[in-house]
Amino acid sequence: MVIDSRRAVVAVWLALGALGGVASAQAPRAAVDWRAAGGDLFGRSPPAATLVGPDEEATPRLPDLDQPFAAMIDEAAALHALDPKLLHAVVIVESGYESRARSPAGAGGLTQLMLGTAAELGVGDRFDPRQNLRGGAAYLARQMLRFGDLRLALAAYNAGPARVAGLGRVPDLSETQAYVSAVVDCYLALTVGRRARTARDCRPPRSDP
Repeated sequence: MVIDSRRAVVAVWLALGALGGVASAQAPRAAVDWRAAGGDLFGRSPPAATLVGPDEEATPRLPDLDQPFAAMIDEAAALHALDPKLLHAVVIVESGYESRARSPAGAGGLTQLMLGTAAELGVGDRFDPRQNLRGGAAYLARQMLRFGDLRLALAAYNAGPARVAGLGRVPDLSETQAYVSAVVDCYLALTVGRRARTARDCRPPRSDP
């Protein structure tokens, strides 16, 4: 009896399986799309990233410095960690790149060294461009280290460090004030890529109203 009962149960299971198979064959169930429930987790492709790179032809670049005595000035400035453009600016205002320039007061050469200053700096020939530039760079670096301010250092270069130290400011001398302004203008002009040979070339361009 037990065996017959088991056979009956198996027969029922087989019958139900057959009916299910027929039902599946006749009306297959639609597949469930789970992608909406899980976002990108289920294989949704992300939108293509737009990579924006710099256009080399459109990249702004200032022109290289194109001034006389460039190699010598670079060399002299490097000895004291000066910006070469600043030393160029001093030379423009002092001599306009005339290596044989001499002032009415007796200053000479590219950076207009006085005899006593040149001797103190170890410059044997003030009219030798390399010696003069090295001496001028050393003297300018001294004033910058002493005063810690560019305008005061330039005023000391022009009017003497003792006078500037005594006042603690740029002296009220029209020559010195004009000198400081001119050197700063030349430095700024060279910084933005302008060429300059004289202080006049360094004046700020006029802007139309």
